[in-house]
Amino acid sequence: MSYFLGVDLGGTVIKAGIYNLAGEEIAVCEHTANLLSEAEGFAERNMDEMWKAVCIVTGGAVKKAGIDKADIKGVSFSSHGKGLYAIDKAGNPVRNGIISSDTRSVDIVLKWLADGTADKAYPYGMQQIWTGHPVSLLSWLKQNERTNYDKIAAILMVHDYVRFRMTGEIGAEITNISGSNMYNIQTGQYDPKLMSLFGVEECENKTAPIVGSSEECGKITAKAAEELGLAAGTPVFGGFFDVVSAAIASGVVDDTAISAAAGTWSIATAVSKSIPKKAHHYVWGRYCIPGLFFVHEGSPTSASNLSWWRDNVISHLSLDECNKYVDEIQKAFKKTSLFFLPYLFGSNYQIGMNANLYGLQAHHTIKDVVYAIYEGIVFSHTLNQDKILQITPNATTIRMNGGPTNSEPWMKIYASTANMPIEISTVKQTGCKAAAICAAVGAGYYSDYYDAIKQTLQPMKIIEPDLKLNAYLRERYAEFLEINEKLAK
Repeated sequence: MSYFLGVDLGGTVIKAGIYNLAGEEIAVCEHTANLLSEAEGFAERNMDEMWKAVCIVTGGAVKKAGIDKADIKGVSFSSHGKGLYAIDKAGNPVRNGIISSDTRSVDIVLKWLADGTADKAYPYGMQQIWTGHPVSLLSWLKQNERTNYDKIAAILMVHDYVRFRMTGEIGAEITNISGSNMYNIQTGQYDPKLMSLFGVEECENKTAPIVGSSEECGKITAKAAEELGLAAGTPVFGGFFDVVSAAIASGVVDDTAISAAAGTWSIATAVSKSIPKKAHHYVWGRYCIPGLFFVHEGSPTSASNLSWWRDNVISHLSLDECNKYVDEIQKAFKKTSLFFLPYLFGSNYQIGMNANLYGLQAHHTIKDVVYAIYEGIVFSHTLNQDKILQITPNATTIRMNGGPTNSEPWMKIYASTANMPIEISTVKQTGCKAAAICAAVGAGYYSDYYDAIKQTLQPMKIIEPDLKLNAYLRERYAEFLEINEKLAK
């Protein structure tokens, strides 16, 4: 038997899954990686401890699957985007790794937005500048931790570091490094102009060689194999940015469908053969399939907002009760003046905007609050998704994954607001599965990603939009945008 192992390196949880050539899940093991926040805005992890967590889940998955580790024919990754996991000349971590939700560089980013630096950089990097971008974090290090900045020998993202620990080979994977704002999307190379614009020109000599998603990047060393519970000599492949892995797991390889994800982040992604000229500053990257680009809009405005409410305010309510409340209000078309702006962890309307329960009055009940939370999360997602749909006119469906897909009333709001059918992936571990597919493509067990998707894509549940609900929700969405505009001033 031939199996493939996919490692999903999330911002909080690290998972490993084992899959066969039919894309069937054999076993999954997960472990929560400790996040460190030593100061306001810091979101870090100890890179040695993270490696130990990877070893726990890889060994655990093999044990749970009950298979011979020699039957694992390849390993690859799905990883959170952006962040910084730098190593020195000896291959040791320069400092703690920094994940993408870190906001320590907010003053630097606001300055770049105000003085035109972000606009000057866009034609080359084609990124919306973010606090978690490698260039933002590198600029902060240069200003605040110059000794660590000078020690950097290779600028890596999270899967690049884990791959290095497995193989001893240094590389920066294409789908993730192309969104670093050090990489020129048009030329397909690192760009010294970008590094100079962001004031980190020294980083031209700190970059890692770029590797493809399904490119073999080395084999597991004997030392790493012992720690991982895997076989020495197992080939290791580049991997994906998690936005790309979600699209691959949903079978998005052209412009007839868009990929949507809802979890900590709200993300909408499309695939394109070329980059059209549009005024809006879209976020572009190089796709895992040579010759294709991906474009996405994302923000930390998704289901994590509901989790916060349930942890801190409405902990007495189960998810089933919340879904019931939403279903009741939705079916009644109950008019409400209550809106929730889901910006507890950041805003996609304007940097620095806070979350807000707007329009709360004495006659509102907890049911109204719950509905407003669900609806507000959808509206924030719509802000991202509508921008993607504007440049994807051939898209006829949305393929979605993430926690909210388990709630039919919530999915009805998503589908009806978009006025498009939503196909819900039945795959629970999209990151692990897509990473395993990546390894199988790289190892030659599929001819390409098109072949891999054909052989592994599972049937999807379809949620159709409600036209009457669409009219109501679009009216509400327009009010949501007006409220945002007022509060942003």
